[in-house]
Amino acid sequence: MVEYTDDPHPRNGLWEMWSPPMFDLTEDEADVAMRDVRACREEHSNLYVKVVAYDRSLGRQTSAMSFIVNRPEFEPGFKLERQETNDRVIRYTITSYAVDQNPPGQRYGAKTPSTNGASAAE
Repeated sequence: MVEYTDDPHPRNGLWEMWSPPMFDLTEDEADVAMRDVRACREEHSNLYVKVVAYDRSLGRQTSAMSFIVNRPEFEPGFKLERQETNDRVIRYTITSYAVDQNPPGQRYGAKTPSTNGASAAE
């Protein structure tokens, strides 16, 4: 499966799907998956794009691994906020500078996010 987002926060597990997942690909059909990866990277060159690989050996949808294949040219980074609470407990919050500065769809110089190559006007 190929997914993309403009919010790469570690707790953001809901990225936009580029196309439906391809569960039944064999090893010799890697070119089919790579076509989706290339198309998504071309359409969303200024966003984060990742590939999620599934393990079908257990008979159900199980994520085996995922990795980022595209990142924006400019990444402003994250800030770490430290909060001290009762009983000397320290909590940390991670916030992206891009999320603080821009609304969804306008981070990293992006246009409004589209699905599978379709523009927002379509």
